[in-house]
Amino acid sequence: MEQSEISKQHAIAVHSQQAEEFASSYTEMDASAYGTCFTYSRKRLDRWLDTFLPARGDGLRLLDVGCGTGHHMARLRQRGYSVAGVDGSDEMLEHARTNNPGVTIEKSDVEHIPFGDGEFDFVLCVEVLRYLPDMSNCVREMARVLKRGGTCVTTAAPLLNSNGYWLINRAASTFRIGNLVQLKQYFTTSGRLRRNFAWAGFDNTEIHGVYIGGINWIEHAAPRLLPGVLKAWEPCDQALADLPLLKEFSNMFVVRATRGRD
Repeated sequence: MEQSEISKQHAIAVHSQQAEEFASSYTEMDASAYGTCFTYSRKRLDRWLDTFLPARGDGLRLLDVGCGTGHHMARLRQRGYSVAGVDGSDEMLEHARTNNPGVTIEKSDVEHIPFGDGEFDFVLCVEVLRYLPDMSNCVREMARVLKRGGTCVTTAAPLLNSNGYWLINRAASTFRIGNLVQLKQYFTTSGRLRRNFAWAGFDNTEIHGVYIGGINWIEHAAPRLLPGVLKAWEPCDQALADLPLLKEFSNMFVVRATRGRD
């Protein structure tokens, strides 16, 4: 088995073990988006998704690649989108199907999506590329299933993120460090993202910083202080994270790209 396939299967196995934790975290968002760095990051990401996706999805088809527990699919169904999803984890799919009864949700490799060419108006892909040693096959598959002129919205992990997570992850994936998960992740730059999306046939690729700052250190050192810190920090975060000179240091990229019409 190739090393890239081993890495991908390891990521699926780890996320299968974490399925209940992910489901609980999304539920906690309803009570407080400031309780953990995870819920805060998703709150910040939702702002961008609401910007990039039409408020009403009536008649529009959307595929969630790496749909996890189906949280985003359920949210978009409420806005009228016709959704479908794929994921590699049986445990995640169980949650996704419970959260989205009657929806087509397939167990699938994100590099071999089981849908035809040009079936969807939108493709959503949240926190998947960071687990792929080479994102190009997944990006190409997302382009393939999009209609010409369709939109892909995906996230990626910045190499220079302000939490210093690249270095932490490299150490944690090699050595046992506390309760950190031993799962290697793959980090990128905006330039590399643009090249991959252009190669796959996308036009008008936009890359934005979602959130910024060393908030994960606060969560580990003083978790009780985190909600107050996040609430106070968010206005600054919103002003800074997507500035041209700072987005490379953000803790999450969000990409919006349009499939070429030619």
